[in-house]
Amino acid sequence: MTQIPMDEKIRIALQFNNLSQSTKQTLTKVYCALAIGISTATVGVLFSMFIYRPGFLMTLLLVIGSAILFATTPRTQDYQTQVKRFTLFNLVTFVTGMSSSGLIELYMDINSSIVLNAFMATCGIFISFTLFSLLTNKRLYIFIGSSLSSLSIGIFVLALTRLFGGYSEPLDQLFILAILASSVLFIIFDTQIMVHRIENLGEKDVLFHAFILFYDFVDLFRVILKILAKKENKNNNKSRR
Repeated sequence: MTQIPMDEKIRIALQFNNLSQSTKQTLTKVYCALAIGISTATVGVLFSMFIYRPGFLMTLLLVIGSAILFATTPRTQDYQTQVKRFTLFNLVTFVTGMSSSGLIELYMDINSSIVLNAFMATCGIFISFTLFSLLTNKRLYIFIGSSLSSLSIGIFVLALTRLFGGYSEPLDQLFILAILASSVLFIIFDTQIMVHRIENLGEKDVLFHAFILFYDFVDLFRVILKILAKKENKNNNKSRR
């Protein structure tokens, strides 16, 4: 039996033969839009850090308002509407980046490398589970949807326990791990739902799919940022003893 080299196996796998050509083209556009959104969010972070930072209430209103405007704009295919929706999509990602700047600065004060490490880890995890979702022939979103419901209830109970039961290191770690698990599951769930809608329902709204995945990415980034910051604080506390 002829042994297939590993690089050839990877190349064959990444052809995504389980997806139709039309779906592949739509997914390419979705992930290009997502990359633009993440880049725009980065610009929003830098703008808020070095040029102008609005107050918390104004930032919150900007995020909610721009998201509502984007979601309620008709999804027609004419050029003017598409330009408007693309502008609104970038506005949403920009103000989301602005809203994250305070958190990023806080963690940069602990260790400036935390933010870059968190971003790289987020990219690695996001890409890995996205590839898993796209390469598998099994559609797991029904099972994952029920798992997410149970996990969300568990997170809610843990949050109440932390709020009223006082601080506990093991409980705090369990809470963060549960949120990390839910973030990863949402990536798989939303990716598979997106593929289902594109392939079976013909929903090829590139910007809407990118909008959903963008917030999956941001949520995962914030969780990893917190995990790395806690680890850094622990190391700092140990070194002071």
